[in-house]
Amino acid sequence: MNTKIEVCIKEEETTTCKGGILEKLVAQVLTCQQYEVTQTVRVTGIEIDVLAQHKFTGQTILVECKAWDSALPADVITKLLGNGLLKGIKTCWLVTTGGLSKDAEGIRIEWENAKREGLVFFTQNRIIDLLTDSHLIKSVDIICEPLKDRFTMGSEALLMLTSEGMYWIVPVTDSEVGLSSSVLAFDATTGRRIVSTDQLNELKTRKNSFSSFQWLGEEPVDTKISEVLMEEYNNIVPVISGDDWTDYRPARPEDFVGRKKILSNIFEFWENVNGGSSNTRLFSIKAPSGMGKSSVVLKAVSIASSNRKYSKKFFVFAVDVRTAVSSRYAEMALKACFDSADEHGFTDITQRNVTSTTINQFLHNESIQKTLSYLKEQGKTMVIIFDQFEELFSKKELYPLFDSVKSLCNEVDALQGQLVLGFAWKTDLTIPVEHPAYYLWSNLADRRKEFELQQFKPSEIKSAIGLFGKQLQEPVNPILANYLTKQCQGYPWLLKKLCIHVFKLIHEGSSQEYVIGQRLNIVDLFERDISELTPDQHACVLEIAKTSPADYFAIAETYGSDMVQALINARVVIRRASKLTLYWDIFRDYVLNHVTPELLLDYIPQLQFGSDIRAFTCLLEHGDMTSAELSKQLSVSPATVDNIMIDAVMFGVAQKNNNTIHLIPESKEDLVLQLQTLFKKHVIYSELKQRGVESFDYVYFQKIFQSSYNDVNIKEKTKEMYCSKLYGWLLRLGLLEEVKGHVTIASTANPKTVLLNTQRTPRRGKYQWGNSNLFWGQSSPDKVIDAYDRIASESIGYEALKSQGYRNAIEALVAAGAITKNGDAFVIRCNLEQVFKNIKETETIKFAQKTMAEHPEIKSESMGILLEEQFSRKWTPASQKRYGNAIIRWVKYLNNLTKT
Repeated sequence: MNTKIEVCIKEEETTTCKGGILEKLVAQVLTCQQYEVTQTVRVTGIEIDVLAQHKFTGQTILVECKAWDSALPADVITKLLGNGLLKGIKTCWLVTTGGLSKDAEGIRIEWENAKREGLVFFTQNRIIDLLTDSHLIKSVDIICEPLKDRFTMGSEALLMLTSEGMYWIVPVTDSEVGLSSSVLAFDATTGRRIVSTDQLNELKTRKNSFSSFQWLGEEPVDTKISEVLMEEYNNIVPVISGDDWTDYRPARPEDFVGRKKILSNIFEFWENVNGGSSNTRLFSIKAPSGMGKSSVVLKAVSIASSNRKYSKKFFVFAVDVRTAVSSRYAEMALKACFDSADEHGFTDITQRNVTSTTINQFLHNESIQKTLSYLKEQGKTMVIIFDQFEELFSKKELYPLFDSVKSLCNEVDALQGQLVLGFAWKTDLTIPVEHPAYYLWSNLADRRKEFELQQFKPSEIKSAIGLFGKQLQEPVNPILANYLTKQCQGYPWLLKKLCIHVFKLIHEGSSQEYVIGQRLNIVDLFERDISELTPDQHACVLEIAKTSPADYFAIAETYGSDMVQALINARVVIRRASKLTLYWDIFRDYVLNHVTPELLLDYIPQLQFGSDIRAFTCLLEHGDMTSAELSKQLSVSPATVDNIMIDAVMFGVAQKNNNTIHLIPESKEDLVLQLQTLFKKHVIYSELKQRGVESFDYVYFQKIFQSSYNDVNIKEKTKEMYCSKLYGWLLRLGLLEEVKGHVTIASTANPKTVLLNTQRTPRRGKYQWGNSNLFWGQSSPDKVIDAYDRIASESIGYEALKSQGYRNAIEALVAAGAITKNGDAFVIRCNLEQVFKNIKETETIKFAQKTMAEHPEIKSESMGILLEEQFSRKWTPASQKRYGNAIIRWVKYLNNLTKT
């Protein structure tokens, strides 16, 4: 019969007491061998568990006692040897009730094979042999022999060490179900069977592997316990996905998107275990509620079973622990994993008959050990994942299960074989320090590899919305896609919740455009969320909304931690560290004020108004065109056409199918009206209207833009360019009006007026500040400076200055935002230093600076060609050379200005 040892203490006893029991036992053994013993003595710099000196030979032994459940690390051995050497003691004993880690076992084997003296290892079997040889205990096989006719004994016995004595605990097997659910207890010193109910109950209350079993006295075996265990085994439930895409349960593998990096890292870890390059056998997939832990688990199972690269290497068995009903669930899951692997042909046999008593007994069963050896030879690894593990925390009757899981972790760690344990762990959960799960998770911290799920990246959100489009069987409207992207905050569960909500609205007959116009009918979604709350939960939600971000501990004290956790689990409340917020700012506004905001646009067009409107007009006049045809018609590059299409799709004015571009509006007036309607919903325009400022300037507009885009991860110079571009669009669409440098929100925006603006061909150089961010170097720097000085000092009028040859210089100053023209008079808008800064920040100058940095010797003709292509111009060769020369001249001047 296989044997193991456990040092078992009462609930109120400490771990110091546990160590003392083992030390006392070692002292008894040494006393029997004629040693004088001192227990727990402290000498200079060292605490010695047991120090013994032989009465006749004078030999001294230093003993290190470890009443551990887990494997002993190698540094315990080196420390013991160091202490012995320091004190001049030539013989050291290491006595441990736990196993040896891989490195420690390696030291033992190397030491004993070399027949070196001075260090003796006493692990479980050797301790039992030592106790038996010292006549301190009876052999368990001899004790059980007379009872074999009455009971079917298990294959493993436990030597229970307590402060009152030593006891053999032997499991009894129910042959009909193949499980052990009861035990016999014996006084290990006398061999007498214990049948007293009081004494059995006293032993059973001590923490041990058989606490949940029936401890048999004179009563017969209760077969109902075995039947319950068998039912639990039969009800081991794998992690289950939703039935379809609209199901809120974990995603089906075919609906899974993103998480490529973390899945790659998980399989890399398994590969390292499989190849013997990692000693870690535990891992966790951790994240707050709703981040997709179960979906990742299911995807990993799917990849392992279907991918050719992995299907012959890994067998992944993921279980939903919410079906657990007893502390032996971990043992049942382990058995189910091996049985399933056998059935799938992953192991060396297809069916095995292993009587399950404890985790230790199961893993050390001859059949299981043979399978683990087979897996190592074949380069295979089995993985068990416990999903929804945190669901057990609230079930007090299952608290002993955490000890069982800890035992499983220790055994798997000690085996260092082809078996890996994983846990899906929720991080937005508070575990009290007195909870057994707290100690389990803390003690395993340095022995597990962690994989943390972050919020969705933009590319993952895009993939999820693409999947949403497939379910709709039509492309997702760009405005809707942009809204979903911004509002989901990177939370997979919120994105799915919003997508499913919209899907149902469209499935009921609404169009995407109608849903957008109806603000996604968010009120219905919010009302459903609120209706599912109890009155107390609603009160709690209201309090969190009022004080957001609310203090977790204050809310938990008022409403109870269980209620707060229930709201977190329901994803109505989000916890970040010690702060609580509602899952969506818009939901918070609705809870407090029963209002929902307008769906706003924050998109910045790729191109200037003129470039896009020119392309849209071309499509109206010529009908559907391919990208190549539009490129040729406009005399622009394919890259420019791509940017035009990005804008067109985001505006909802064009579609592209099989490389054919189709403009949706049927007239120019419809086109402009649709663009006006769209830009009225832009966050900047909305903010300007809300502030109610009668008149403002461009600097004020910039401040509004900066405050609205303060969280965007883009450079300041890029923001300035975006700001100028958006300003130009709002002006050209007639939503803003600029007069003498003063800007107002247009009271009406007539599409026909905008059409006239788009159809008018401006004279060369006519450039109103803010309509674009292009500068063409209409005049030389010297002449521009001279013109500015004369305007500033002489108050000279437009006609007089123009007649003296300064027309181009005036237009350059207007383009640079230096002046505006009011009749014949000029209005100075900024100083000369700011003029040069404005010119330097224009798109044309920045493009030319970058080009000249890469090609310092570029010629005027080449620069002109590049400018024409980049900014969608249509120039003659002479114009290409003229503009190219002007821009090169200005770049050189500005560069020299910066140096000085």
